[in-house]
Amino acid sequence: MKSLLGLLASATLGLSLQTQATNYSDIYVFGDSLSDTGNLQTFSQDPAVPSRFTDGPVAVEVLAAQLGLSITNALHLTGSQQGNNFAVAGAVAIDEDGDESTFDINLPTQVNSFLAFNGYQAPQDALYVLMIGGNDIRAARSEITEGEWGARRAAHERIKRATDSFEAQLTKLVAAGAQNILVVNAPNIGAIPETDIAAEQVLASADSFRDWIVGKKLEDITAFFSLVYNSRLAIAVDHVEQAFGVDILEFDLFDYFSDIEDNYQAYGFTNKDDACIYVFSQGGAFNPECNLSTFVFFDEIHPTTAVHQRAGAALYHTVVGE
Repeated sequence: MKSLLGLLASATLGLSLQTQATNYSDIYVFGDSLSDTGNLQTFSQDPAVPSRFTDGPVAVEVLAAQLGLSITNALHLTGSQQGNNFAVAGAVAIDEDGDESTFDINLPTQVNSFLAFNGYQAPQDALYVLMIGGNDIRAARSEITEGEWGARRAAHERIKRATDSFEAQLTKLVAAGAQNILVVNAPNIGAIPETDIAAEQVLASADSFRDWIVGKKLEDITAFFSLVYNSRLAIAVDHVEQAFGVDILEFDLFDYFSDIEDNYQAYGFTNKDDACIYVFSQGGAFNPECNLSTFVFFDEIHPTTAVHQRAGAALYHTVVGE
């Protein structure tokens, strides 16, 4: 198996590769803000909502381009399918109200909409990319920061619901005929700037020993739940593979981003800890040292397109088996 350093090196080279046509008829994407290219913007009709939660193309756009395909917004909540990207910023893996017939931005609605618009037949010659989980882990983190003693059980349950739902949606796609599937796990949510900000807020308002412990250990706690989610996700994928006899590709985004952060200077980055733009916590204020070309994080949650470009090229190498 290639080391992550080797994979990153080849991914860098992959950025300059010419587009290579494949036998995939199309690419369908399901996920959250790491893959959204304008669905939330259209659904919300809010001019303040960007088309992408970064400063340029996202990873799945890079993947599609290198496969000779293109990404267009499905806009499925408008009542018809207009493209192949069903990912919506803010989406989680679960159906939050427990009723999949109620349209929302989350994974069950994304998958159900795709199937309904395609006659419940998933083209066997298309590529399906599922990349979701970060918001579920953030929700588990909130269970810890907003809860009391015993909140860890609620966080575990939140993660279990997410991976159970993911397995159900993946099962639907495979049962409908999907054969070429790439599952991308979640990055380390403990390492995003938002978690540091949340820890600072907990410590600032701490009025108990528990709060102090949570604030001091929140990065580690959130990293732990990121690993729990990814472990359960891998089990879910294995269940579907065994049930249907399919071979599902998996990309370890947790390890990939961790390697970038551990070796950020080797890859040309100068900052791995801070947001370039404080979109959510400071009303869009720029970090005085902000350089979108050399920061790992665009905002408190999302990577810059420089990271997306590398990740997209790495996804391409996974898909084509290099």
